[in-house]
Amino acid sequence: MNNVTYEKVNLNQNLPAFIRYVGKENFDTAKYSYIPPHWHRSIEITFVTEGKVAGVINGKSINVKSGEFIFVNSGDVHEIEKYPDQPSGAVILILSYEFIKKLYPNIDNIRLDIMKSNFKKDRLREIFLEMKEFCLHPKELDYIKVNSYIYEILYILLSNCIISKERDYTKNYFKYREKQKEILTYISENYKEELTLERISKHFYMSNEYFSRKFREWFGITYKAYLSNFRLHKAYEDIINSEVNIQDIAIFHGFSNVKSFINLFKKKYKMTPLKYRQYLKESKNDIKMGKKEQQ
Repeated sequence: MNNVTYEKVNLNQNLPAFIRYVGKENFDTAKYSYIPPHWHRSIEITFVTEGKVAGVINGKSINVKSGEFIFVNSGDVHEIEKYPDQPSGAVILILSYEFIKKLYPNIDNIRLDIMKSNFKKDRLREIFLEMKEFCLHPKELDYIKVNSYIYEILYILLSNCIISKERDYTKNYFKYREKQKEILTYISENYKEELTLERISKHFYMSNEYFSRKFREWFGITYKAYLSNFRLHKAYEDIINSEVNIQDIAIFHGFSNVKSFINLFKKKYKMTPLKYRQYLKESKNDIKMGKKEQQ
């Protein structure tokens, strides 16, 4: 498929992977987090260390609690959401596709199932907790140890979790995966415009009814709700990282008016965008003051 964009994974320095911890020990998940549907060639493993998170993988809803994993195969369309006002933490590991391909050239012809009964989850939990410490308290030579963990993780997966695509519950998904990626790419490139159901259905040569039905089947959400959430996700970055006027942010990201944007934002974050921006500033100042007092 040509001209299809996907999430580019920026690797950690000296590692063939992206590793990040988000939780109460840092400010990344202070209030609410939502990663809209996307895909990449890399393999993604998330270990939930506290609380719970929800998500959708290939149209199948998941709810994962502390001590459990979220596993995303190469090319899978997935989204992750943290519940508002509920503490949670997770270690996210994204293994470079190029790194895996070099070590295991047959990676494109297999899929991995983390739920297999003989899967060595206890050892993986130990590794991910070690990587949490690496993220929170990095030391100069830690990357050497983490590299060894990455190799061990890949060995465990390839030794215990391979399944054939023919037996995979997502067999029918592969038939439509390219179309799903085209739709998500089209939305990401045009979400600022008046992207009505009629317009997008016509673009993909579908009736409104058929497009709506397939979209919900594939992504576990209505098209209207997805588009609103995607716009909100994009606008959120400007709320927390800029001083741009709230109305300008709303219009720039495709909302028909500032009132609809504020109402959706308040429904998600339990306060208006302006109050939320102020809340984050005050929280960051409190953290800085706390660190100074500890010094």
